[in-house]
Amino acid sequence: MQCNGSSHMSEVWAIIIGGCLLLIVYGIVSANRSAKRQREAREKMLPYLEETIATDRRHHLFMSDGRRFMDVRILGTTDPKLGQSPLGDWGLMLVILLDSGKKAFIRPSSVRCIEEA
Repeated sequence: MQCNGSSHMSEVWAIIIGGCLLLIVYGIVSANRSAKRQREAREKMLPYLEETIATDRRHHLFMSDGRRFMDVRILGTTDPKLGQSPLGDWGLMLVILLDSGKKAFIRPSSVRCIEEA
């Protein structure tokens, strides 16, 4: 005597898995649409500016620990992959040129405000 219930079980499992995949796709699409609506609502209140830090200008940097780097030039950032050193992993660093001609490397997370000079 043979049981034919296994063929029905495979169909049930296929429906369950298909339903789960459909819910996942729906969740992703719904989250993307929600994020787009939120971004559009924010842009209506305050417009999005296509600006960034200009490396050809001088800046004042205000740090989270109270230090200030006044009238410095921001050169750019380091490659986080190259931040490996005997002192530890430094990751991404902001590189500035001081008045003395020396470079300073700052963690971007420690900068509270950047003001054009």
